[in-house]
Amino acid sequence: MSDKALRGRFRVQEQRMRADSCAGPISMFLLFAWANLSNGLALGGEYNVGGYRLQTGDVIGFAVIGNPEMQKRAVIDQSGIIVLPVLGSLNVLGKTIEDVRKEVIDVLKPKSLPQRSADGTESWTNFYPDQIIIDIEEYRPVYIDGDIATPGTQVFRPGMTVRQAVAAGGGYKLGRGELENPELTAADLGGRLDVVRIKYQESEIKAARIEAQLSGARAIEVPGSERDPSLERRHDEALEQEQKQMEALYADQEKERASIKLAITKGAERMGYLNEQQKTDQAGAAADAVELDRLKKLFEKGLVQIDRVNDAQRALLLSATRALQTNAEIARLERDQGQLQRSLEKLTDQSRIDQLADLQTERAAMAQMRAEMDSLAKQLAYVRQLREDLLAEGGRRVAIGITHSNDGKAATTEATEDTLLAPGDTITITLLAPPGPAVAN
Repeated sequence: MSDKALRGRFRVQEQRMRADSCAGPISMFLLFAWANLSNGLALGGEYNVGGYRLQTGDVIGFAVIGNPEMQKRAVIDQSGIIVLPVLGSLNVLGKTIEDVRKEVIDVLKPKSLPQRSADGTESWTNFYPDQIIIDIEEYRPVYIDGDIATPGTQVFRPGMTVRQAVAAGGGYKLGRGELENPELTAADLGGRLDVVRIKYQESEIKAARIEAQLSGARAIEVPGSERDPSLERRHDEALEQEQKQMEALYADQEKERASIKLAITKGAERMGYLNEQQKTDQAGAAADAVELDRLKKLFEKGLVQIDRVNDAQRALLLSATRALQTNAEIARLERDQGQLQRSLEKLTDQSRIDQLADLQTERAAMAQMRAEMDSLAKQLAYVRQLREDLLAEGGRRVAIGITHSNDGKAATTEATEDTLLAPGDTITITLLAPPGPAVAN
């Protein structure tokens, strides 16, 4: 139907609605209907709308001129069902939009709806075929995956080609990394690899320093291995730094050990003095006890005053107290000496425990860095090799596959950039390197 004939049909319909005293709402709805149907006509000029069979995910637009409340945007569910006002559930799976339009018209023709006029009068209005508008409002999206910048879904437009879908997805990308500038990619990978190599070299020297400490050696011996000449200077600097750190650790341990030994020596000297003091205190207490006993006997005979007995008792109590204090000091000093001796032994044992833990940590870090270096080296080799192959070939080669699903069955076919797409198609993009030497994945 031409645009001119369509406009004529809407004009007749508008006049009929005005006769029913509903001119205002209908005029607004006619504008909506004209926009939707014109859109459908425009799509039909690019894509065979009439021959397309509806599938799950398509969106159907439904409207009835003069009844804006019946406007509906219905998505076809997994069972192929849509739900429309008045009609209820309708199975549209595998049908053309024209088939659905005819079915809807046949169902609505015998039905009628109540309408209330401006003066409050209620009347029943029948549905006319020219009132019913139903069209495909939105198609299923297309899907794109593989060597593309932005994989995912894209809105389908009639007449859409693979080239347009690739452009909308950001263009071809090698492994979803930059293909347009392999020099930058190679430089980035090379820089990251150098950083990890430096860290690995430092960790290797640190592990050698810990092993030297465990064995009591005074010089660090790094296992012989091939080194990048560009990292030789950094290697010597790291080795010198670790050597100085080991010497500082040895010096600190010697100072700590000497400090503990000095405390033990002074404690032993103090112990000798206290032992002599203990003997003196014991002898004094014994003498005071004898003197008190002698004075008590004399007091019983009336030969001395009670004051002398009391003084002797106080003297005995003082000497006994002094002896107890000396004994307590000796016990405390013996405890301190034992703790110092254990600290001296623990100094060596704890240092060895800490060194073994540090060595285990460094070896784990080295294993992780070796895996990271291997991965970066393979990526770098791959980018460089592919860059050379693509330059030698004079451009990229692309393999395109389109998977089309219909009635629950999927089929994949080869395609080109100019292949027309259909709703729901899945595009798989693969960039191919020209035949040549094998490269790391």
